[in-house]
Parts: sequence; structure tokens; C-alpha cells
Amino acid sequence: MLLIHLAGRLLYTNIKNTMTQFSKIMFAGLLLSATAVACNNDNKSTQGSDSTKMVSNDSTMASTVVESADNCYDYIKTRDTASLKLHVQGQEVTGDLSYRLFEKDSNKGTIAGVIKGDTIIAEYTFDAEGMRSVREIVFLKKDGKLYEGYGDTEEKGVKVMFKNRSALKFDSGLVFYKTACK
Repeated sequence: MLLIHLAGRLLYTNIKNTMTQFSKIMFAGLLLSATAVACNNDNKSTQGSDSTKMVSNDSTMASTVVESADNCYDYIKTRDTASLKLHVQGQEVTGDLSYRLFEKDSNKGTIAGVIKGDTIIAEYTFDAEGMRSVREIVFLKKDGKLYEGYGDTEEKGVKVMFKNRSALKFDSGLVFYKTACK
């Protein structure tokens, strides 16, 4: 009987130790699972409110790079001169324009407008004879030169505009040749 009691006690101790180790392993596993779940829940809850999260750049939706360039043009004929400096950014154009025509008041100002195909349509704001004026200007770009358009004009408010842009003539106006910008 003592032998059975000792064998039972030994078996009980082994089972108890095994159960304790098993419990420790199970507890550790349970703790790791709970930590993993908590970490995943934290990521999910902060993803919605994180304004710095990375977003893939879909090149099909990316905007086109807008090219910009500066170009300079001069008109020189006997005693008449004119200078034009253009800053082109995409389809928009701005710049400086000055006329020094013999026996006429010189004027100097700025232009702002758009490029449509081979045509620049802009407003020229300038000072002449002590007054500020605005008039529409149109240039046709051909063979690296700019041909200034001329035609019938009319006053619209404080601006002088062409009556009909499609009727403009480019063969008898000033021709600006591309030059190096100064």
C-alpha cells in the first residue's frame, strides 16, 4: 500500500508540474494573442484619423507638368524698335512689352494672356502720354518669329479690343525676331 501511495503521489506531482508548465505556456500564448489583437486594433483605429498616411501615386491621375520658359523678341526697322519679353507657363503668358516708334510717343508696359495653338492673345497694359491704357494684342507664332496682328478696334469700357479677331492681318504688322534675353 505504501508503494501505491508513493506511486500515486509521484504521479500526482508529475501531473501537477506538467499542468503548471502547460498553464504557463497557455497563459503566455493567451497573453501574446491578446497583445497581437490589441496591436491590430490600435492600427485600425489610428489609420482612419492619421492625416499623414501614405497614399500611392496613381500616375494616370497625376497632373501634367507645366513647362515654363522665358523668351525674348525684338523688332528693329530703321528708327523703330520694340522689345518683348515673354514668360510662358503652360498655356498662360505674361511679360514686358515696349514700343519706341519714331516720331510717336513711346510706351512701355506688361502683357498677360493665353496661348491658343500658335496664337498669343493678351492684354497690354501700358503708360503713354501720362495715362494708363489697356489694349488687346495678338501675336501669331510662325517660323520662330512673332507677327503682331492688326485690325479694326473698338473701345469696350476702358480697354481697346479687336472687333473681330478672326479678321486680323499679320502680314503688314510688326515682326518680332527671337533674341537672347538680357
